[in-house]
Amino acid sequence: MLLKINLSNTQMKKTRLLAILCISGFSFAQVGNVGINTTTPRVKLDIAGTYKSSKIMTGSSSSIPPISSVEKDRYLLLSHSISDNTVKKINPGQPNSPGIASIITYSLNNVQGDWVENFNTKINSNDYSLMVLSAYFDRDEFGENIAIPSYGVKSVNNEWQIYADYSQLASTSNGVWTIVCAVYPKTYVKIFPEQGPFDLGGTTTGSDNAPILP
Repeated sequence: MLLKINLSNTQMKKTRLLAILCISGFSFAQVGNVGINTTTPRVKLDIAGTYKSSKIMTGSSSSIPPISSVEKDRYLLLSHSISDNTVKKINPGQPNSPGIASIITYSLNNVQGDWVENFNTKINSNDYSLMVLSAYFDRDEFGENIAIPSYGVKSVNNEWQIYADYSQLASTSNGVWTIVCAVYPKTYVKIFPEQGPFDLGGTTTGSDNAPILP
């Protein structure tokens, strides 16, 4: 049975306009890729913007490893590759797996006594955050006072530099500092602006009445 529909000129114009509006946000590359809000789709479906999906699949179903019962109750970290748009699970137990941060140990030998005024790591401070986790000096310290080691990092000319010292103490020979650092790409870290200044009014205590992370 054939169904014949008669449309007036006005209805046909409305139908054409609706069809144009439906496809106006799409673009098609010569290789068959489809883009939404982009004129240069890189993959079969390239969406420039946000979207909501109940399921996300990447690659063939046979290449996706199943989630174990233990992993279902754990927080999983994923890494997105901008080169081939694959999504991989971060597993620190695997040597070739990507990571959120890198742990670097610097061994600074034959320093002047116990004083490291600056050691340039050549790590770009615009792109990475660097934090000293621990520091150890291999010589005995002498002096009339008791002091704990002072160490940290500072940005000089957009590069991270390490400093370390035992204030008011000295070593009788040049020693070795072992400094362990964590390096984070700033794309993975939320950087807040400097807070304050807070006026403690000459006292030893204070508080932030409007914390960024309550």
